[in-house]
Amino acid sequence: MGRRENPVDHSRPARGRLAAYLRLRRQSAAMTYRELARATGLSPATLKRAASGTVVPRHTTVEAYVEGCGGGAAQVQYAGELWRHARIEERGRLSGLHAPRPELISDAADLSRALEVVWEQAGAPSLRDIRDRSGNPLALPVSSAARIVNRDAIPADEQQLEAFLAGCGVPPDKHAAWTAAFAKATTAAHELPQEPAAADRPVERRLLHMASAHAVGPGTRTNSQAWRRLVELLPPAALDEAVAIGMHSYLASQASLNGKSPHAPLAWQPDLFTTHDGQYVAVEVKTLSSRGRGGPAAGGSVHKPRTPAGGSPPTARAAQVQATRRQPATHRLTAVR
Repeated sequence: MGRRENPVDHSRPARGRLAAYLRLRRQSAAMTYRELARATGLSPATLKRAASGTVVPRHTTVEAYVEGCGGGAAQVQYAGELWRHARIEERGRLSGLHAPRPELISDAADLSRALEVVWEQAGAPSLRDIRDRSGNPLALPVSSAARIVNRDAIPADEQQLEAFLAGCGVPPDKHAAWTAAFAKATTAAHELPQEPAAADRPVERRLLHMASAHAVGPGTRTNSQAWRRLVELLPPAALDEAVAIGMHSYLASQASLNGKSPHAPLAWQPDLFTTHDGQYVAVEVKTLSSRGRGGPAAGGSVHKPRTPAGGSPPTARAAQVQATRRQPATHRLTAVR
């Protein structure tokens, strides 16, 4: 004779009712947990835990338990309702959610909140359970179900919406109101005036390209996703200012290669040209290399080296200049306005 089970804990009433019903089914079938394990393919420990009253088991475990005890469709459905109430009690979220009925849904946000309520009312089944019970698993991948329940997206189409509803136990005769709400929500989304996307505006597009392609400093590299989120939040005026600051920093770095300062325009003579055709401004800056030609390096003449105070002798300075001339030549930056 096996050891007697502990009394059911009814501190959580819904969970206690589920455990009591599972024990009743097993006692009616006069089965031991070992016999029930052979009938269901589950372990005796899993079955004992399901009927312990200390946890809410998986929905599939409850179904297998009742079917293994010889229960028919009515008994399985009743056990499923007990499981649903136990899950709602365990999660404790449904009472704090507010969403309109399908007939009152007006936009995608309303639809998203309403579908979250549908999921919670179903006992928040697992994503795989939703897919498997949908009747159309190809229309509702687990990833799509996750986006819907997390309110990251609404269903992609009516077929996916109906699969989600079926997976959450909404009967087919109630789907029509939901498909009408889906049509209303998607129509409202298309009719709203849309602000141009960041990638469609010239300044934002330029800044996105710079952020994703270049490092922000020695030994560091930008996170392109973080930059993109930042760009989308900045107003156009701030983006123009950011690009102007970046342009100045770039030109200053090129001027420093020639030993010049961008704050002294008359002394600073980089190889710079601009063209104006009403839309484009092209800027070209060269380093000290003269691209293999003899004569002065780009950015001004190189005079006979003189020994600065405390510096290296002329021969060493000349060697440094020659080494600098062998650096890569042209840097071109095109700005679209």
